[in-house]
Amino acid sequence: MFKLYTFYLSTNGRKVHMALEEAKAAYEISPVNLLKGEQKSPEYLKLNPNGKVPTIVDDGLVMWESIAILLYLAEKFPAANLLPAAAAERARAFQWLVWQPTTFGAPASALFRQMRFTPEDKRDQKVIDQARSEVTKNAEILADGLQGRDYLAGTFSVADMALMPYLHVLAELKLALPGAVDAYHKRLAARPSWQKVLAYTG
Repeated sequence: MFKLYTFYLSTNGRKVHMALEEAKAAYEISPVNLLKGEQKSPEYLKLNPNGKVPTIVDDGLVMWESIAILLYLAEKFPAANLLPAAAAERARAFQWLVWQPTTFGAPASALFRQMRFTPEDKRDQKVIDQARSEVTKNAEILADGLQGRDYLAGTFSVADMALMPYLHVLAELKLALPGAVDAYHKRLAARPSWQKVLAYTG
């Protein structure tokens, strides 16, 4: 059985939680409260020296870095079809898996931190404006990638799971998204796996 160390509001943790559900893997959650600093405890740092979530433990194998975990789950559960079989579509999935943390995730997270976790009188408008500009640009890139496709790699894959928690955050902030991205978000949000993720509140 997998053990998932995560915080219920963590976007990176939610990716992995969704993938475990899609794989129909047996797992249990060990909550790590980021707001209380539990990710910096000596016990947790022995598992994940970065002091971040998520971390998974699978029969003695300890893994961190959410994208690496998604790829591990895709390989471990081939019947779940979490990665396309054809080389070109598989390459597209890898492309978006790299793009999400390097380009898409950071400004979305920065905007969410400013708008949801920073008191209004302490918000940095320059940071907000820059993050909003980057989010808008990235949403257009995502829309282009979805042209003629329901999912980024043609079929539903871990690439879509990597993006979903961030799309959820942007929707919570009521940001206007391109039509293709809005429809894509709604398709992902309707999946039972995502509903299970949202139901987990730590």
